[in-house]
Amino acid sequence: MKKVIVAGAGIWGCTLARRLAEAGREVLVLEKRPSIGGNARCAVDPETGVEIHLYGSHIFHTHDAAVWKFARRFTEFNGYQHKVLVKRGGKVYHLPLGLTLVNKFFGVELAPPDLEAFLTEERRAEIFDAFFRGYTGKQWGRPPESVDPSVIRRVPTRANYDTNYFNDLWQGIPADGYGRLFERLLDHPAISVECNRAFSLKNAAEFSGSVSDVFYSGPIDELFSYKFGALPWRSLRFETETIAVADFQGTSVVNYADAEVPFTRIHEFKHYHPEGRLKASGAVSEGRDWGWASGKTVVTREYPVQWRIGDEPYYPVNDGESARLFARYREEVAAVNGGFAADGMRLTVGGRLGGYRYFDMDQAMADALQTEIGTEGATRP
Repeated sequence: MKKVIVAGAGIWGCTLARRLAEAGREVLVLEKRPSIGGNARCAVDPETGVEIHLYGSHIFHTHDAAVWKFARRFTEFNGYQHKVLVKRGGKVYHLPLGLTLVNKFFGVELAPPDLEAFLTEERRAEIFDAFFRGYTGKQWGRPPESVDPSVIRRVPTRANYDTNYFNDLWQGIPADGYGRLFERLLDHPAISVECNRAFSLKNAAEFSGSVSDVFYSGPIDELFSYKFGALPWRSLRFETETIAVADFQGTSVVNYADAEVPFTRIHEFKHYHPEGRLKASGAVSEGRDWGWASGKTVVTREYPVQWRIGDEPYYPVNDGESARLFARYREEVAAVNGGFAADGMRLTVGGRLGGYRYFDMDQAMADALQTEIGTEGATRP
């Protein structure tokens, strides 16, 4: 049986590679970066023992039972519940938009039945201007009115005091780190991994006759050498520092809503492992302390930047023009498959970058679990 190539070792590619291997296929994973894990890749800081999320915070959360069952085959989760604070005008508030934020911002003491009537259009606009206008403008580099409304709708709202940012049934951080999760996903005798090696249409000929399928999760426009132009993205720049205090901000993420603050948020990664505090205090004897005993902490400031070819793409800019451009690249996938057919190959393009869509980690895993992996079936660009 011919082997299968999975190009890209992020959450989509690693999940798909595992499925293919367990279906009896020989899988070659090609990753252009030096390490596996995609944008969820983490590294343990040797000075402090803190697990640093190298490409911004990643919290696993899902309401999909199949995804949760699959993920827990490869790691246990620590039960971390994500909370986000927002700093505006020198004061700190709890997101999401709920009773905790509204009561503090307006100086009232509302109960759940009162909230809907209280939030008139004027007050909603005041909340938006205070907490989301500056942040959204920084994040997208454009006025909030020109941003796809689906982006704004991603901010959760609720009429209670629940300050958990996500309401998914299952949440957490891998108890022994994200690195081990990806290693275990690819730990199968039918899977081989080559890092620092990218798949391209130019090198596809070398696999002719020996490969039946290529599952590609890199940028779809890059695959075709940007022949129609580059799809628009927003990118990020990170500034990371080690600080000689045990706890810098008291939580994992603080958003900065004021437009004049150049960064959008500060991550303090040790808070993703609250169990480490128990280990450091001696309350439990097992597990790692994840930097809590070091007396130091690691923080990262996140700066949105305009994406250019060669930069890391993070957030697709969804508008009419980008949708039309993406559709043209989808057509190119079909055209390539027409040529590949003579060599007995098939190209499937997916994942966050290939599908030009924003994916949470569980959504990327769900999509990989549902992707057609047989030699027959429709291409999924």
